[in-house]
Amino acid sequence: MNESPLRPIAASGIQPAKTWHCGTLTYTKAGIITLFTFLLFGSFSFNLMMTVVPSILPLKLKSLGASDVLIGMLLTSIFPMFGLVISPYLSFKSDYLRTRWGRRKPFFFFTLPFVTLSILALAFSEDIARLMQSSGLLANLTPTAAAIGVMSVCIVAFQFSDVVIASVYNYIFNDTVPVALTGRFFGLMQMVGASIGFLYNYFIFKYAESHMKEIFVATALVYFVGIGLLCIFVKEGEYPPVNEKEKVNTRGLAGLKTFFRESFSHKFYWTKFIYSMSPALGAALWPFGIFYYKEMGLSLDYIGKASAVTALAGMIAAYFASVYIDRWHPLRILAYSGVFAATLSVGGWVWAFVTLPPAAFFWLNMLGGGLIGVFHGALCGVAAVPFDMRLQPKSRYGQFCSAQSIVTNACKMVAGAAAGYYFYALKTYFFSGSDYAYRFNFVWSAVASIVMGYVIYSLYRQWQALGGDLRFNPPAPWSEKGYEEMERPLFVGTQVRWLNYALSMTNLVMFSTLAFMIWVAYWLWHIDWTTAFHVYVFGLVPVSVLLYLWWVKVERAIKADVARCVAGESPKDGIPHHGIFFVKAIVLLLGMPVKIGLMIVAMQEGLHNGVIVFGIGAQVADLGVILAVLILRRMERGNDPMLNYDGRKVVA
Repeated sequence: MNESPLRPIAASGIQPAKTWHCGTLTYTKAGIITLFTFLLFGSFSFNLMMTVVPSILPLKLKSLGASDVLIGMLLTSIFPMFGLVISPYLSFKSDYLRTRWGRRKPFFFFTLPFVTLSILALAFSEDIARLMQSSGLLANLTPTAAAIGVMSVCIVAFQFSDVVIASVYNYIFNDTVPVALTGRFFGLMQMVGASIGFLYNYFIFKYAESHMKEIFVATALVYFVGIGLLCIFVKEGEYPPVNEKEKVNTRGLAGLKTFFRESFSHKFYWTKFIYSMSPALGAALWPFGIFYYKEMGLSLDYIGKASAVTALAGMIAAYFASVYIDRWHPLRILAYSGVFAATLSVGGWVWAFVTLPPAAFFWLNMLGGGLIGVFHGALCGVAAVPFDMRLQPKSRYGQFCSAQSIVTNACKMVAGAAAGYYFYALKTYFFSGSDYAYRFNFVWSAVASIVMGYVIYSLYRQWQALGGDLRFNPPAPWSEKGYEEMERPLFVGTQVRWLNYALSMTNLVMFSTLAFMIWVAYWLWHIDWTTAFHVYVFGLVPVSVLLYLWWVKVERAIKADVARCVAGESPKDGIPHHGIFFVKAIVLLLGMPVKIGLMIVAMQEGLHNGVIVFGIGAQVADLGVILAVLILRRMERGNDPMLNYDGRKVVA
């Protein structure tokens, strides 16, 4: 089980190359620094625009009296509607575009003034509304209705211009960044995104409601400069000329047929496209996230600072996380994370029944919880684009991204409106218009996480069947071979030592929960909270004992399979890869002080029901961990774990 003749062989005694290649492009170290500098500054500008504008618009629309349904449709449905129509066409055409400037940069250049002007129009939308009313154009509307109407038009104009560049934005990285450096580059890009989150949320977001105009103007200027410099200084390579057959097959109706025939002809891509709906389902909630935190008693200052601190931590974590993208494979990172997300997705239910003082909620849940999971979050963030690059054919990268965007944007259109109607229904039929409804965002998140967890499970199994780490090549029905060969970085198999560490830490988490239940029960007896004491003694403590014993059984089964594998036998079940399992075990262990802190605050505040709810929540989390590990074993069943294999250290 531990030997494989197909393992990649590293050269012996050869110094690392002084140049890197991406297609026809060759870079020296100085060239890589130049490339990264302008790509990252362009990324800074693009992400600043994509961070600032969407974060302020919900607040502005809400302050003007816009409904949740209108907010959901404007901010999460319009953009994907444009993307559904525009993105596939532009992406498909960009793959076959041949100009002296490249095949991606022309789209950057021609959309730059339109995106900039649309942001400026948003900045002055209220002034425009007043001017139009004074001229008589909107005289039949109230000032508020006129402002909402003009802002809605400006939002649509912004999203229309933005979708053009967003359609091809990520493709330039695939065309210019060497494969050997993709992990590090996207780690740096994640750091850039996190730096935006820190600077904006810590210093600027608290002024979002009072200084929208100034913030938008500054954003427009930074965007214009950053994307403009990228267009000037980043060079694209040369691509094979488009032959006559390709020209015919990419024109008009023939091009449409080619697009759908190639993009949707394999189950593997269908599964991947469906999984791409995950961010869309999550994004449907973001316009309402700010209202959830305000319902929990947090001010904009609190919210901004928590986001800023976690973003700063994420910026640091992103660079270190990037090291593991190629070693563990981005699909494995997202698949394992998706399984844990599915089984732990209902954790937010406790806040539907418990209200803590804002300061306690801020320090323990929002800030504490955010910082604990920051490395795991950074791993998933860095893995997102390499996930596409490692699973899709390079020759038709834009085409497959656009096919994926069709599915994603269709989901966004429906999900954005559905999320708005979800909260509208909760408010109308259950909570009499109260913002308490926003506490039930966990229901939406849980359903989405469970569905997407199943999809990524299926995708991972298909990837393994197509060759996995050693042999996977993207299916290519248009080629004679049926696949397109791709370069694969060296990878790391399951490391027994780190797997044992993960198992031991998870064991400690389970035991700590049991000890925690016993301590809480004693303390409840000591302070004479009779009802809560009985719930713990006759319910929660026995359940904790059963959960711990179940975990011990699972742990022993994994170790027994490892022993069989070392002895050259086949394991009875799958052996999980150590990577994300180890990271998640650390997250769970570090989360114990947060659980204890929440319980102490609940006792200090006299929250009898809160003590019970937090106790049940801790056990639900432990149950989720056990289920996740069992699913991972099932997911790895029949696959060679390549114990202790490290391709970077293999010599000829």
